[in-house]
Amino acid sequence: MRIVACALAALSLAACATAPVPNMRPLNESQIAAMGPTPVVVAESNTGVTKSWFYSSSAQAGAQFGLIGALVSAGIDAIVNYGPSQRATKAADEIAEIMPVDALNASLAAQFRNQMAPNAPAPGVTVSDVSTVQKLTAPGVVNDAVEVTTSYRLSEDSSTLQVTVSLDYNNAAIPYATPYTFEGSPPKSEMTGPTYRNSFTYTSNQLAIPPLTPELKERLITSIEDSARDASGALPADGTDAFKSMTRELEQARDDNLTKAEIAIFLTREWIKDNGALLRAEVENAHAFIARYAVLDLNRTVVPSLEGQDEVVETMADGRTVRRMGVGVMAGSYVSSPGGVADFATYGNTVAVARAHTERIAALRQAARSRAGAQ
Repeated sequence: MRIVACALAALSLAACATAPVPNMRPLNESQIAAMGPTPVVVAESNTGVTKSWFYSSSAQAGAQFGLIGALVSAGIDAIVNYGPSQRATKAADEIAEIMPVDALNASLAAQFRNQMAPNAPAPGVTVSDVSTVQKLTAPGVVNDAVEVTTSYRLSEDSSTLQVTVSLDYNNAAIPYATPYTFEGSPPKSEMTGPTYRNSFTYTSNQLAIPPLTPELKERLITSIEDSARDASGALPADGTDAFKSMTRELEQARDDNLTKAEIAIFLTREWIKDNGALLRAEVENAHAFIARYAVLDLNRTVVPSLEGQDEVVETMADGRTVRRMGVGVMAGSYVSSPGGVADFATYGNTVAVARAHTERIAALRQAARSRAGAQ
């Protein structure tokens, strides 16, 4: 959304016709009354828990040297990124074995079912039914239902799992009515779209980074070599990009510093040990937080402001807090954060998806194309 300064600085952002407004769209009292008991539709996750990593690019530096520079940059990038890409995909593969997308989808749907009123429905918006939809085969807006879309990713060092969910409600019979005032007509973005919209983010407890010991170095070297082996167990051939990448990573492994990618090798194991007990617990906590606060927020009519203040709405015994954001375009969204965080987790600039999930996505898309062609 474009940000254009108002002619008069004294005017509020809401009064400027081209100024941004928060992404969150609250319901008003009449909309809440009109909705009442409403079904929830969980859009099935297809990518599952992804592994974030940082893709290094030298394209901009090489561009000044024309075609030769571009070719050199591409070669350098292939070497630098080969190992991290392979490791990130391997981590996603390992997570997918423990927590496939079907398990994620079932868990989230179950938590929303827990929000259904056991007896007579309470006043306001309540959950009347919960189902799932596969958007690859049934694209488009779901009418008269709260649609739930999820994203799961591990941080660069695998110390943290982040779950982000967006909720939308669309119904032509209950259209969105902007609560903001503008000079002249409202912008087009405020005249269309969902009646209700908000996002919810859960950040897991942070795993401790292991201390660097001689034993850890040896395990790291073994892990790098194992990741570089092909299906027959052979190491990359001398001179190949895979060999150069492995050599570069082995040199880094023998120094006295742990990179985020190296830390991730060990911390990913923490998520999957004991049949993924830690992963399952954090996913359930995330889904419970999202389902509970989604229903509460659907019945909250307060209009967010770009210039508000963050509000702590819950503090738990272990220090975890639930905050309602109060500043900027994400005002009104909910964030659940752990207490006692030692360091900020970073999420790189790309993610790796498990091979099992990419193959599943390809199969679903092919099935959709086949059905479309048969009609």
